[in-house]
Amino acid sequence: MPNPIPLGVFGFPAGHILSPVLHNKAAEELGLDYHYLAYEVRPDNLEEAVRGAKVMGFRGLTITIPHKVAVAKFMDELSEDARLMGAVNTIVFEENGNLIGHNTDGIGWLQFLRETTGEHPRGKKCLVLGAGGAARAVAVKIAQCGATHLAIRNRTSAKALELAHFVEKSVPSAKVEGGGLDDLYSAADGCEIIVNTTSLGMWGDAERMATTPIPEDFIPNDCICSDAVYIPPDTEFLKAAIRSGAKVVRGTGWLVYQAAAAWKMWTGVDMPTDKVMEVLHETLELRLGTEG
Repeated sequence: MPNPIPLGVFGFPAGHILSPVLHNKAAEELGLDYHYLAYEVRPDNLEEAVRGAKVMGFRGLTITIPHKVAVAKFMDELSEDARLMGAVNTIVFEENGNLIGHNTDGIGWLQFLRETTGEHPRGKKCLVLGAGGAARAVAVKIAQCGATHLAIRNRTSAKALELAHFVEKSVPSAKVEGGGLDDLYSAADGCEIIVNTTSLGMWGDAERMATTPIPEDFIPNDCICSDAVYIPPDTEFLKAAIRSGAKVVRGTGWLVYQAAAAWKMWTGVDMPTDKVMEVLHETLELRLGTEG
């Protein structure tokens, strides 16, 4: 009997990664012979690990922190999103031996936003909180979609300004401005989409988990609030948004839908996102219950 087709994720550290739960559930539901594992790969060993996966017959890899930028130089080709975002989170190993780097973070966010709310960033005023890798992906995607205005706010204003310049360079038609948190109220005023990409609200530290990236009274009551944090699924930011009358987009959906885009590239089959979402929430409930 042939071995399952290998898939995996490279990160450092790797103990917290939930991607195997998602992809192995998809394989089980679809009756496909794929097996997905998490591998802890140190930065100094990244190129060797990617080449090793190619030799071992991997169909694809997920790339996560801290490797998304560094791995791009090992690719034979980059998709448009990977090139514009300057980062790779998905590798496809083609039959001819080429390594194609993709970035599904932005499209995963956009697809779940549209499915959850029926809305699109086109023509909207948007605010991204944070200036890291997730902020880069969603900011570029918002700019690609034709938002009328995009503000980026970060605790360190220089990083927000740097990201704003990066997005404008990647998408020349975009209007982007960056800054610190001193004018957060004016940045949020009239916003139709607010996206948190910081770790504020994340489980693991009581103070951080109880903190929101933006005061509740700054949230417009008719906007959409999206969170990259997925553990817990209902963050303090999303709870505050609901109290303000805003629509919310959970981080769990962002996680599943970026994985679904990668899964389709590797297998040619749609991921059963409803079943995968169910097992993700079951896993999170167990983790929060046993370690909370």
